[in-house]
This record gives sequence, structure tokens and C-alpha cells, in this order.
Amino acid sequence: MLRRRTNAVALLLLLFSVVMRAQQVTMMVLSDPHVMDTSLFDVPYGEAFMQAMQRDLKVNESSAQLFDKFVGIVLKERPQLLLVPGDLTKDGEKASHMYVAKRLAEIEAAGVQVLVVPGNHDMENPLAYGYHGNKAERVPSVSEKEFREIYKNFGYAEAVSVDSLSGSYICYPLPGLAVVGLNTNIPNRMKSRYVHGRLWQQTLNWMERVSGEARSAGRIVIAMSHHQVMQHHNQEDYFAPTAMTNMEQKVKGLPSLRDVQETFTRSGIRLVLTGHYHIQSVSDVETLHGKLTDVSTGALSGFPSPYRRMTLNMQTGRLRITSATMFGNKPSQWPTTDLANREMDRLRYMVQLYVPRLTGVKTDMSDAYQYLATSYNKALCALAAGDETGHKPKAVYEECMTATDKYIKHVLMYNAVKVNALKQQKDGAYRRASDLISSIMYNYVGDKKHVNADNSVTIQLK
Repeated sequence: MLRRRTNAVALLLLLFSVVMRAQQVTMMVLSDPHVMDTSLFDVPYGEAFMQAMQRDLKVNESSAQLFDKFVGIVLKERPQLLLVPGDLTKDGEKASHMYVAKRLAEIEAAGVQVLVVPGNHDMENPLAYGYHGNKAERVPSVSEKEFREIYKNFGYAEAVSVDSLSGSYICYPLPGLAVVGLNTNIPNRMKSRYVHGRLWQQTLNWMERVSGEARSAGRIVIAMSHHQVMQHHNQEDYFAPTAMTNMEQKVKGLPSLRDVQETFTRSGIRLVLTGHYHIQSVSDVETLHGKLTDVSTGALSGFPSPYRRMTLNMQTGRLRITSATMFGNKPSQWPTTDLANREMDRLRYMVQLYVPRLTGVKTDMSDAYQYLATSYNKALCALAAGDETGHKPKAVYEECMTATDKYIKHVLMYNAVKVNALKQQKDGAYRRASDLISSIMYNYVGDKKHVNADNSVTIQLK
């Protein structure tokens, strides 16, 4: 009798385990791998390649190696779904796309579904180059049509509906789940290099319609786009605008960022997975139709080579997101390797985004690096890693502002009147710089903190 009871309990536990696993969807997020196929440069590196890499934020020379290592992690963990929100290649080189698609096919062959959307580097990019010896030569890039053909098995072929204007799609990769893959890159007719993200009203109307259909069928709907749909730290719009802000005011048909956010939540979408800015950050905004959360995943090709794991309970709609890096999960234990050092060092070039707005006068960039790069680099590493608490926020903030003081005095020729006037401006660059660094180091937007201390977050999707 005792044995029968034991067997019955074991059977119940097994059934409970099966039911729980059926309710759980496991996913991983990879963004901005910026893979550069190794056929595009010499090893050892030639003069042309070395010059091109001097002020690049990414470790392009190691991008394929990092991507291969990530593929190995996915093949070992076998999540049900891998989501990739853009910038798969360095600069849209066809050779790089073919390599990425080949490795993604291996992941799908192992039973992991893969969905991708393009980033601003991926299509019709004039910076698609190969570097051999002392020569830099243009190499074939890909068009939007070619991108969709190369990655047809990673979202496009499975699409339930496709937006005729942008090529955005919605698919149903798993029971009870719908994913909207948005192409937020500027169409060619706007004569741009696909830098800033936009969504046309037609695409938003399509998204609202197809998301409504998915929800009516009982599905949870999430979205991914390359560009962020909200700011992740204060003064981002002043120093380094990357969200989908309507910067080309003369272009008709572009809704405001607020309208975009309202359309997401009105469509029943509570989560959008993004990349582009190369930061690990979670931000949210309250709209008339509920809260929208933007989970930005940092660049695999940049410090600290992060990615995310997500577990979604389909019954409750509870999504838990955690972060990991190629160097481990604890910043205090990250190894001081050559690759980690190179990734950290490359971030100092991001200072060039801030400097032109800092003083209001034409400046020598070499001077800016001399005064600001070392201290600002510490803040930028914290921003990229998404673990500001572990990067001594008070000390870094004070160091950055001391460096800013010295730099401004240098640029303004130690003219005390001008220096004081700049520092006293209520909405001036100096106070904006202070707000920028403080916001980065204490991880808040406005006056709201967004991420838990362990860099994990839980989101309710229904």
C-alpha cells in the first residue's frame, strides 16, 4: 500500500512538472552582434583595418568569435525562442549576413526558433568595406529585399501578416504567443543612412490591427524593434538622441513618440525588446492604456558582451528577465582579459557624442578625449553593463563632474565670467551634463528608478 501511495505521489509530481513546463516559455535575446566576417580583413591586421578600428565602439575584430561563442551557449541551453532586434552585421556586408544566417540556421536545426529584425547598420549601408593591407574597398551590402530573403526562415516565412510599407511582420512562434517584428529603419526615400528610428502611421495602424487579432485569439503579444521607443536616461535627447524621436519635422506622416507609445499599449503590447544604443537598460512609461516597458539589450560586440534570458508564464502573463555576459554574471568577478579591456577602452569614443553640446563652441576632439575620456568612460561602462550600483556611482559622478569643470575652463580659456555664466544657465549644457551622469550612475529616468539591484526585472504582460 505504501509503495502504491509513493508511486501515485511521484506520478502527480511528474504531471505537475509537465504542466508547469507547458506553461513556461523560455526565450533569449541577443542584440547588436555586429558580426564582421573574417574574410573582410587580414590577420594579422593590415594598416587600413587598424585605422578603421581606431574610433569604432565595437570590437569588430572579435565579433565573429563572440557570436560563435553565443551560438554555443544557445545550443547548450536550448531556449524555445531566440529574438534578435537588429544590427546583425558590422555595416551590412553581404558576406557577414551570409555567415550570421548560416549560424542561425544551425540554431533552428537544434529546435530553437529564431526571429530577427534589421538594424540601422544592416541594409544598403555605404560603409560596407573590406580591409586588406593598406586598402579599404567597398564590398556588397544588401537591400531590404535581400535582407528578408537571407533571413526568410527567421520570422518572414512564418509571418501571419506583413506590413506592405515597412516589411514589419507578426508571427505566432509558440502556442499563446505572438511576436511583432518591427522594421524601424528609415526608408530610402528619406535619403538617410538609417540612423534614427521611425514608424509611419500606416505601420502603426497595421500593428494595432494585427495585434488586436492576435489578442482576440487569446495570445500574449510582444514586440521587438531595433530602435528604442523611449529614453533610458536623462538628457539622452539632448546629448545623444537614439529613441524614435521625430527629428525630421518636415517629413509628413511621422507620428510623435508619444503617439507611438500609445499605439503600443492600445494594441495590448506591454513589452518591446530593443537594441541600438548598446546598453543594458530597462525603462517604462505610463500611457492612457497602461504601462509600456522597453527592454534594451546591449551589444554582443561591445562591453560587456551581454545577452538576456526570459521566462514567460503563459497562464499568468508574468515575464522574468535576467541578464548575463560573456564574462560571467557578476561584474565584480569579470576577468581582466584582453578582450574585456579592449571592449571597455572602445567606449571612450562615445564621448564624441557629448562634447559638441557641452560647451557650445567648436572644440578640438583630441582635447576632449584628454580631459573627459577616462572619467566618462567609467560612466559609459556602467551604462553599457546595466549594473550601475556595482560601479561606484557617487565616486564616478564626482570624477566626471571634476573632469567636466577642468574641460570647460580649458575650452573657455579660463575666463571666469564665461565659465560661471555657462555653469549657471538653468537649462545649460553644464547642468545637463550633471543630470546626464547622475541619471546614468543612479539608473533613473526623470525621478524614477527602473531596474532591480540584481539587474533582473519582472513584467506583467496580461
